[in-house]
Amino acid sequence: MEVPGKRLDYDPDKGSADTTVYCQPCGEEGKRAEAQGLCQTCEEYMCDPCIIAHKRFKVTRNHIILSQDRMPSFYPTTKQSDIGVTVYCRDHPKEMIKFYCPTHGDLGCGDCVVLDHRSCKVDYIVDVAKEFVIGNELRELEPSIKRAEDLLSGFISNARKELDEVEKQSKDEMDRLRKFRAQINTYLDRREKELLGNIQKMKTDDERVLAELKTDCELAKCGLVATRTELTSGDVPDNQRYVTARRVQKELRAIHDKMEMMAGRMKSRRYRFVKDEDTEGLLGSNMGLGTLDVAGEFGRSSMLDYGLV
Repeated sequence: MEVPGKRLDYDPDKGSADTTVYCQPCGEEGKRAEAQGLCQTCEEYMCDPCIIAHKRFKVTRNHIILSQDRMPSFYPTTKQSDIGVTVYCRDHPKEMIKFYCPTHGDLGCGDCVVLDHRSCKVDYIVDVAKEFVIGNELRELEPSIKRAEDLLSGFISNARKELDEVEKQSKDEMDRLRKFRAQINTYLDRREKELLGNIQKMKTDDERVLAELKTDCELAKCGLVATRTELTSGDVPDNQRYVTARRVQKELRAIHDKMEMMAGRMKSRRYRFVKDEDTEGLLGSNMGLGTLDVAGEFGRSSMLDYGLV
């Protein structure tokens, strides 16, 4: 016995030529008319007059009508009220899930079966659901779900512990790094102070020596200028000029001797800051301060660690 809107033996490879899909509203009135379209909203196959009437009424004019070339020719006639809660297909959002492919473990709508499971033997959910619910497979599913829940609980607990350890470890290592950096800063500050002090001492000592030499030279020069003036002045008696000349002769010998001694001291010391090779090498190193020694990696735990297998 043919059922309006539903093939009795659907074979995807044979196409729609095997049987004819008939109008369901007409079939309910005892009439026989070939279906020319499918109302997806009502899930009913309709002939042209029924489609026209369907579009005429306000309550149904916005329903989605598939033309004959687009409608699935094996669409079940079961009403939504027989199926229960509506679950729409992920790949075809306007279609409801009504089939299950045991081969691939996929749920899908009629379009999915035509496009992806033509060679598979699919189960029509309405036909197999009742037997599945009272069968062993469903009863065995609950313990499997419970085991999976326990496994996930173990993973969640471990993840929480690891998160706490990650937080603690990062804090500890950052504190160690900053402490080491502070020690380096203290050391560099001390060495900088020492070197700056040495430079300042060099500067002070050289300035003192040179200033003393400069003062001695200036005093000697002033004495010679006065003596020369006395020797060349016409107002100075000859006896006094003689005494002055003899005295300056002796002073000149002493000045020359002193100048010879000062000549070796009239030079400031030359010095320059020499960079420490190890410290300078640190600036060009990619491992300055230190490195991270990673002792473990993620993903090393197994289900055995949680006592679940």
